[in-house]
Amino acid sequence: MKSLVLARRYAKALFELAEERKNIESIAEELATFQKLLSENAELRNFFFSPEAGKEQKIKFVQDNFKGRFSTLLIHFLHLLIEKGRQNILDEIASEFGKRYDRYQNKVRASAITAIPMSEADMQSLNDLLSKRFQANFEIKNRVDADILGGVVLQIDGKVLDGSIRNQLKRLRAQMLFERN
Repeated sequence: MKSLVLARRYAKALFELAEERKNIESIAEELATFQKLLSENAELRNFFFSPEAGKEQKIKFVQDNFKGRFSTLLIHFLHLLIEKGRQNILDEIASEFGKRYDRYQNKVRASAITAIPMSEADMQSLNDLLSKRFQANFEIKNRVDADILGGVVLQIDGKVLDGSIRNQLKRLRAQMLFERN
């Protein structure tokens, strides 16, 4: 829990600085690129997160390898994380920054769980419906789960809207059992 609170603070600070300097989009892109580098290169990830490598060594590495590739703001931010020993929460910081960036762009990420894959037309219809209803830009991913039997389960911003046949049958069963007693 403590790491999430810290991650939110660092993400907020980075976002506000990027907003002040009018380069939110580039910082979001650079942070995502750095995250991708860490995820694809195990040696770099191990070095960056290792408590055995010294702070000075990590700062020098970041300076030597990423200066010119990333903005001064991101380089200084990475230095700050290393100095404070907070590089281990970089994934959470990037996630929180991404959430702020989505809100900034009025973007909502959603998941539509269906028993069979949705067609492009159905995805577009759902996207249009949600965009109109919530007045936001939706990015919907379809996940298949045959256990729901039919219908759709929507996951939007941590909320679940369950319109599955499985859920309807469960409610009908509960109602029948209640009326029987």
